[in-house]
Amino acid sequence: MGEGMNLAPALCRNRIAPVAVTPCMIRCVTGLLVLGLTAAGAAGACGQQHPEPSGRHSDGHAQLHDVYKGWHPPNNSKTSCCNDADCRPTRAYVDHDGQWRAWNGLRWLVVPTERVLPTDYAGVGRSHLCEKHEFIYCFSPAPPKS
Repeated sequence: MGEGMNLAPALCRNRIAPVAVTPCMIRCVTGLLVLGLTAAGAAGACGQQHPEPSGRHSDGHAQLHDVYKGWHPPNNSKTSCCNDADCRPTRAYVDHDGQWRAWNGLRWLVVPTERVLPTDYAGVGRSHLCEKHEFIYCFSPAPPKS
């Protein structure tokens, strides 16, 4: 055998036969593995545009405070939804009765219909909840996922 070549067993029709492994083969396989792992990591990073919101009181409020401070309950323009920490991104879904439910960091709250603002009112593609001690001031659902 030539210098720099190893014999490695390979499965061939249920028999183990020696196969010459060259440094070039090792570099090629290593390169493919690195390329595959890099592509998988990039795909995972691209798939996570936003971390999952916790829904906890004030978590994420600061980033959108300037948006929230102009929000009012749909039927009361004299009241604000925002009290400097009450609004934040959250998770939400429509239950089997057609009622919105929003996560406040502890439990799923039923959102009163009269507290629902237009879809994507914050303009960032996610649901938002303005709530304190389980009283919902305002809620804006995310746009439907396609």
